[in-house]
Amino acid sequence: MTLKEEFYIQKVKELSTLRNEALIDTFNAEVGNTAWSNPRGEFLGALNDEISKRNFKDDRLIIKNGRLSIKKRVRLIDNQLSTL
Repeated sequence: MTLKEEFYIQKVKELSTLRNEALIDTFNAEVGNTAWSNPRGEFLGALNDEISKRNFKDDRLIIKNGRLSIKKRVRLIDNQLSTL
């Protein structure tokens, strides 16, 4: 297994332990951040996968064509996402 794969798996495990609200807070912390690195790409991939697994209503607000969109902050109320 490569370091990249190990890093991704570690992030998936970490994100999977978060409550829904904490996961959305983690997402919101990334909104507007335009910095890029390979580890950040792996982290965002893990974040995308974990958000997809949670089956939030209206996740299309932040997942477009299977990819995470970090342009707008969202809030979560009763498993429903809405923009802030």
